[in-house]
Order: sequence, then C-alpha cells, then structure tokens
Amino acid sequence: MENTDTLVIGAGPAGSVCAYLLKKAGVDCALVDCASFPRDKICGGGLTPKAYSLLAELMPDLQYEYRAIKKVKMGLDHKQISEIELPQEIRIVSRKDFDNALLQQYLNEGGTFIQDAFEKFELLDDGNIVVRLRSGREFQCKHLVGADGANSHVRRQLIGKYDGNVLILEQYIDSTNDAIEGVVSRKYDRGYYYLFPSVHCDIVGLGYKGITLQEFRNVLTTLGIKETHIKGANISVEETDSSLDNVILIGDAGGFPNKLSYEGLYYAIATGRNASNAISNGKTFRETNRDIFNRKRKERFLSNLFYGRIGMFLVRHFSSNTYLVRKIFVAGLSH
Repeated sequence: MENTDTLVIGAGPAGSVCAYLLKKAGVDCALVDCASFPRDKICGGGLTPKAYSLLAELMPDLQYEYRAIKKVKMGLDHKQISEIELPQEIRIVSRKDFDNALLQQYLNEGGTFIQDAFEKFELLDDGNIVVRLRSGREFQCKHLVGADGANSHVRRQLIGKYDGNVLILEQYIDSTNDAIEGVVSRKYDRGYYYLFPSVHCDIVGLGYKGITLQEFRNVLTTLGIKETHIKGANISVEETDSSLDNVILIGDAGGFPNKLSYEGLYYAIATGRNASNAISNGKTFRETNRDIFNRKRKERFLSNLFYGRIGMFLVRHFSSNTYLVRKIFVAGLSH
C-alpha cells in the first residue's frame, strides 16, 4: 500500500492544473494517466481570452504554441450570415502539445506521474480512500480527484450510468483558413459544425445529440472536403456533483464544458484550480466551485433558448446586425 494525500486521475488540462497547484501549495499528490505523453486528443483546441488569462495567472512560466485568430464567420444551414472581428484573439492550440506542456509544468515542480489506469476506489471507515489501479498498485489517500474525461471511470463508480455526453466527430484538413467558422442548423440538435484553424492544420468537426458517422460524411461531401481519417470523442455537458466531499470530479469528468458552445478548456482550468483550493484550504468543492455551478444553471437556460425555435428565429433575422452579433459573441467569450 502506497500513501499520498491526493491522487489525481487523468493528466489532461484539468488534472495537470490541479496537481500542479497542489504541488505548489505543498500538498503531497500523484497524477495518474494511462496514456504516454505527448498523446493525441480530439478537440478544437480553442483558448478563449478568459481561459488563457486564467492560465497565465496560474502558470505564469508556461510556454505553449498557438495560432491567434480574431476573425469569426457564422453560418445558418451552411450559408454564411455574419463575419466579425474580435477585440481579443482566440488562441488555437494543438492539444497534443498543449496538454504535454501542462504536464511538464507539473513535473518541473517535482510532481509524481504514474502511467497506469484507475480501476476502483473504496471508502474506508476513517474517511480515507483506497484506490486500486489496473496494474494492481494500491494507494491510500485523503482525496481522490477524477479528471479522467468524458468517459470517467471515477464518475461511473460514483453515480453509475451517465447520459450527459455529446459525441463530436472531427478530421484534420490542410491549413488554408484564417477564421473560425461555426454553423448552426435545426438539423443539428443542440450542436453545430465548426472549423478551427489550428497550429499545424485546420480542424473540422460536427457535434450534437444523436449524430451519426454518415451524417458527418454527408456534411463533408456537401462542403467539398475529402474524407481522410475521422475521429470521435465524447464531451460531457451535464455537470455531476459528487456526493462525497473527498472525491471530486473536475473538467469533462464533472460535466463542466459549456452547454451552449461546448468550450471545455476554460472549465478544465477553472475547476482544476477550484479543486486544488478546496483540498489545500480544507473546504468543500461545492464552496470553491460555487461560481461555476451557478454559471452552469445560466448556461442551461441560454442553451435551451438558443437551440430552440426562438433562438433559431433570432439568428436568422438579426444576424445581419454585425454590431449586435459582435457584442453578444464577445460577451459569451468573456463571461
């Protein structure tokens, strides 16, 4: 039996930020992930101003490559309806390199990384937790942080079946674009098509409830994009509040990505910080993460409005008002 104060499962942005901040605060912790880094990750890779500002505050020495984009094109049923210039850039990163940079920051602090997979945990009578990894290694800890993504095994043991995932399908194309593109349609139930000009390539994707591979192929054909290698991944958009104070779910494992835009990196960074604050300061995650939980309730209302009939009507009839669209878009990026 090995001992540590906190065991963090998942070395993506949420887990790496949380573990890094715990080490900075002098809390003994270990970070576990089954992958060998750097590893590929399905994601548009967009860092909004609030995301990279928070990251600079938490990791001021972090260096990462990105592509700065300030132009956004929006479409309805794949017909362009608006184009706006943003006052602040959106930074598009390669998740393979970005996630590895975050992990290296943690390792540079002297952090322990274990390449292994979570199997199960057991809550002891004294409140401590025993965690068993797939290799057979066992850890006794005071806190367990589930940062293991949309298909979280920690969450599965906590709540059982989870129905809050949305499937995203993506493929890489040659880098030829200088603007982010987003297309909504009544056919895309609570989702949208997107194009992100990334560091080494462009990324096209489509995500919504009930999407099929053939539907994504049809969109690629309609847009004249040659199919190469389509990849898929889930995004969790229904937050899960752990019933245990010493088992915390963050990032996609906690269902924190934005319900409207599916933005996940800001919430990964923010909930990683909030989990670290809870553990370091002897508080509950409900306390330190209260602002995020409140934000989720507002997002639910906005998502229902935007993707409903009223939202589609407003998009269709007011999209030509570039000033109004820009104000709404910028407000969404900032808050």
